[in-house]
Amino acid sequence: MGLTFRKFRNKLTGEVCFMPAGRYGNFLNSVKKLVNYIRYNIPRYYVLHLTLTVAENTSDVDYKHLHRVIQFIYLRLKRAESDFKYIAVKEVQERGAVHYHILCIYSKPYVFPSPDEIAKSWRLGFVKITAPKLRLKMQKIVGYLGKYIGKGYEYEALDCKKSFTASQIMQIYKLSAPRLAEIVNRYGMSRLADLTCTFRKVFIEGWSEESILGTVFKTRQRILLHEFSSQWSYAGVYEEPF
Repeated sequence: MGLTFRKFRNKLTGEVCFMPAGRYGNFLNSVKKLVNYIRYNIPRYYVLHLTLTVAENTSDVDYKHLHRVIQFIYLRLKRAESDFKYIAVKEVQERGAVHYHILCIYSKPYVFPSPDEIAKSWRLGFVKITAPKLRLKMQKIVGYLGKYIGKGYEYEALDCKKSFTASQIMQIYKLSAPRLAEIVNRYGMSRLADLTCTFRKVFIEGWSEESILGTVFKTRQRILLHEFSSQWSYAGVYEEPF
């Protein structure tokens, strides 16, 4: 299975560029949201790489097993009043064994559970923790996790549910870094929770009320708040341009 790309054409020059689509494109967008969120919400953070491996050669590992570990870590760090965000990639090795590679970001030192504690929650095999030497920049995170998903080919070929998962982060953080900075400067951090977005448009959502024959109906409204100009027009999804 090959990669697919979203195609864009420059309205002025006719230049064409491609951006990853499909599951790999969703993975890159999740990384972008993670990096933007940390930049604006966690001034001091700690990063570690957690590997979860099964003891036997089997790929029959359900997402619930990973979710159990994530919940255990989340509750432990919550009690320590630490933020916790993550992005996890599922890898199936040639011998059939399943690995989960999880990049964990948290905000307090000396509060992360030990490998033995996590192994009791995992229950399926081995746990390894390392501290990668990387600064929290999108390209470095993509490159770091990219060791386990190649250039996206292996990732797209994974015939399984939940081949990657990540912390839930508001859509507003998927804006490019310059656009997000403009929105923060214009409207302030306190309003971000009320905003949604596409890659170019920012909306504010709310409810309107209408009374009909004594019955009050609530309707969700989405009002365009800001639109970024762009010289690029969308030209559809294409197979890899090579």
